[in-house]
Amino acid sequence: MIKVSFLSPAINKEDIDLAIKSIRSGWLAPGPYTKEFENLLNDFLQVKGVAMLNSCTSALHLSLILAGVKTGDEVITTPLTYVATSNAILHCGATPIFVDVDSKTGLLDLKKIEKKITKKTKAIIPVHLYGQMINMRRLKKIADKYHLKIIEDAAHALEASRDGYRPGQLGFAACFSFHAAKNITSGQGGALASRFLSNITQTKILRRDGVINKNDKRLMVDFGYKYDTADYQAALLIGQLKRIKHLHRERQIIYHRYEKAFAGTMVNFPKIENGVVHSYHMFVALVDFKKRDRIRKILSQKGIETSIHYSPVHLEPYYRKTFGYKKGDFPVAEKLGSMIITLPTYGNLSLKQQNYIINNLLNLV
Repeated sequence: MIKVSFLSPAINKEDIDLAIKSIRSGWLAPGPYTKEFENLLNDFLQVKGVAMLNSCTSALHLSLILAGVKTGDEVITTPLTYVATSNAILHCGATPIFVDVDSKTGLLDLKKIEKKITKKTKAIIPVHLYGQMINMRRLKKIADKYHLKIIEDAAHALEASRDGYRPGQLGFAACFSFHAAKNITSGQGGALASRFLSNITQTKILRRDGVINKNDKRLMVDFGYKYDTADYQAALLIGQLKRIKHLHRERQIIYHRYEKAFAGTMVNFPKIENGVVHSYHMFVALVDFKKRDRIRKILSQKGIETSIHYSPVHLEPYYRKTFGYKKGDFPVAEKLGSMIITLPTYGNLSLKQQNYIINNLLNLV
C-alpha cells in the first residue's frame, strides 16, 4: 500500500528560516515582512493595493462592509462553496441569495443571476471555484446594469486569470486565502486586493480594531475588527510567493495527468473554459453519486486521502434550519455536490503516487 496524504504544503527550509528570523526579531505584530509580502502580492496581481488579513473570511466580511452592505440587504452568491462565503454575508446582517451553478464548471450560472436581483440586492460574490475564474466581463455587465458591487471569492484562484484579467482587476475587491490547503500557505491567513486604493487604506484601519497611530498615540477612528496577522506568517509566505510560477507549473502537470487519465472514462471532471488560465488548485473527480461514499472509503483503506469540495451550503443543517432550504432548491449544485471526490493535487505528488490514485479510482468506478 502507498500512503498518499491529501495535503503537502510547498514550504521549504528557507521559508521556515525566514519565519524563525521574524520570530527571533521580537516583533510579532504586523511589521516589515507583512509590508514586503503585501508589496510582492500587489505586484503579482497588478492591482492598486493589498492588505494582509487573518483569513479569506475576514477579507470577504470587510469587502462587504466597504461595499455598504448592511442589515436587510441581499447578496447573491453560489451554494457550491465553503460555508465561509455565505457566512460573511450573515456577519453583515444581510441575506445570502443563492443562485444555482453551471453543470459543466460548477461556477455561478450567469444566466440565472438577473432573475434573483431585487431592490435589496447590493452585491454579488462569485467564487472562482477550484482555480477557474468566472467570466468576469459578463458578470461585470450585469453588475453595472444594476449598480451592484462584485466581491470575488478568489480563495482558489491566486494564479488564475480569464480573458487577460486577474482577480481584483475588474471587481470591487478580491479575497484570497492562505489556509493550510491553499497553493501558498501560512497555516491561516488571507488578503484583500482591490483596484481602488481607498479600499486598501480603509481595510488596514478596520483590520486593527479601527485604530490608527497619530502623534505617537493610538486613536480609534472607526469601528473595526481584530483581523490582522503575525509578521512571521507573512515571512513564511514571501518565499512561496516568489516561487509561485514554479509551484503553479508543478500543479499544472499533476492536473493534466488526471485529465488525460480520466478522459473518456466513468470519471468526469469540471471543464476548463476558453480564455481561462487555471490556478490548478484542486482536481475534482465526479463519479456516480450512488458509489461516491463507498469509493472514498475504499480509497482511504488503500492509503489515499481525499475530500469533498463541496457539499452545497443550503443543505447544511444551520442553513436548512434558519432559511428553510430543502433538497431540490438548487438541483445542479446538489447533483455535483453528491458526485465530488477531491483528489490530492500538490506539486510534490510523485508519479508513482498519482498513478496509484488513478488506477485505484478507475478500478472502483
